[in-house]
Amino acid sequence: MTIPYAHPSLARIVDLLGTSAARLLATPAGCDNPVTGHSVLDVTEEEGPAHRGAILLAVGMRPDAAALLDALPALGRAGAAAIALKTRGADTGPLVEAATAAGVAVLAVADVIPWRHVDALLAAAAGNSGQDAPGFPSAAAVGDLFALANAVAATVGGAITVEDPQQRVLAYSNLPGQPIDDARRDTILGRQVPLDDHYMRIYRRLWRAPGAIRIGDASPLARLAVAVRAGSELLGSIWAVESGTPFSPEAEQALAEAAGVAALHLLRLRRATELERRARGELLRSLLAGKTPSAVRFGTESGRMTVLALELPSSSGTPANVLGLQVADLVTACAETLTSSASCVVEGQVVYALLPLPEDVPQARVASLAETVITRSEESLHTRLRAGIGSAVADFADVPRSRQEADRVLAVLAAETHRAHVASIEDVRCQAILLELEETIADNPRIQLASVTAMLNHDAEKGTRYAETLLAYLDAFGDTTVAADRLHIHQNTFRYRIRRVGELFGVDLGNADERLVLWLQLRLMVAEGRAAPTTAAGLRVVGPHQVPGRD
Repeated sequence: MTIPYAHPSLARIVDLLGTSAARLLATPAGCDNPVTGHSVLDVTEEEGPAHRGAILLAVGMRPDAAALLDALPALGRAGAAAIALKTRGADTGPLVEAATAAGVAVLAVADVIPWRHVDALLAAAAGNSGQDAPGFPSAAAVGDLFALANAVAATVGGAITVEDPQQRVLAYSNLPGQPIDDARRDTILGRQVPLDDHYMRIYRRLWRAPGAIRIGDASPLARLAVAVRAGSELLGSIWAVESGTPFSPEAEQALAEAAGVAALHLLRLRRATELERRARGELLRSLLAGKTPSAVRFGTESGRMTVLALELPSSSGTPANVLGLQVADLVTACAETLTSSASCVVEGQVVYALLPLPEDVPQARVASLAETVITRSEESLHTRLRAGIGSAVADFADVPRSRQEADRVLAVLAAETHRAHVASIEDVRCQAILLELEETIADNPRIQLASVTAMLNHDAEKGTRYAETLLAYLDAFGDTTVAADRLHIHQNTFRYRIRRVGELFGVDLGNADERLVLWLQLRLMVAEGRAAPTTAAGLRVVGPHQVPGRD
């Protein structure tokens, strides 16, 4: 299906898209011929009237694809205006040559822009390509959303706010002489419309409406509002405050026309935001890996900063890459109250956020932010996250350490399911150290005590419980009464086992250094369940508090 246009020129379309989004590689018929619409290119489809003057999106096709090159002559005969594709670094020479011979223009789309956004950009550009609405400067002349808000306010005769789909204020007018009420003032100061049931009913009504609607029950001054769309995609809304007299039908029409201009601005804003996020994400990925970018490239000054790591669930109805981006957006939005320059990147099952911390912001605020993200994730994404927070560091070179600490916190939380879903490295420093020691011992047989290895092997082969008994003894600081009670055995039985430990494995419990190393290795190798023995009754030894079976 071809989406029809108001017949702008190809040059006008490209100008409105912007050079960072699209560039012409070939224009054999010039750039002034009218464009009638756009649709997805299907090389198996027979060319017909719908192709005349259309931009055809070659989704998923390489510039050197034989099917694409073979289709060009027929597309030229059908009068296609241009084909649009992503080059992805491939050689475009043969394509440009074939397209020039066929009389079809070639439009290269930026690789990083998703095709659904290309579709929305083209729809918005086409809708704003003709004569500007009466009283409105062109999109290029408006310059930004605040200037657009002032232009719309001057045209409709009321104060304007521009919002995104989450009811966050993106821009507002500030023309003198236009009255406002407390509702507008509070919304602008808080940058957010209150999301109670009453307002949500109004927004649902607005989103269903084909044009501008009048709202008289939201606040003391009545409103005129219109949804901003690109095709069927909702981009936001524009709100105008009445200045004492009801808006005229002309003002209602002007606001509806302003929505078309705003659509292009919001798409450009989103595109710029996405490109910036991708760039910052790549820089953050390098930074976490130990490659330190300059402060200028990263867009922030060296200073207090910390890494927040959010672990995605291993099983979810949403693919990890999609869920990761959703969580990253959630972190960025929630972090606005903490810092204006948070950066996020998704690495496998973990979303990492680098959070610059102003001097007056305590580290504890990061935990509150993590709690908020987890709560919002449960509410909106139906996903339960775990959050680990690294220590605050003062320089980019130390960020990898904060990331490693955040990862270590996640490992501790995963191992101890009874703990909260949020913790900082200071909360679990001891457990994190034990995990690291466990990995060190496992990877280095030279520092494993032969007595511990022999004890574990003996327990596994004979069904004895010497390792568990010795660990209970060391946990109780040598108090045999407490240790025997924990294992639910008689004290004489406990003392017998401890004596046999010394006889069978050469353990010297009178040596303080040996006691320390024995405790560490037994705690890590037995309590964590690695190479754990089993009892004669079939119980696996997982710690000093498990009730054992019979000797």
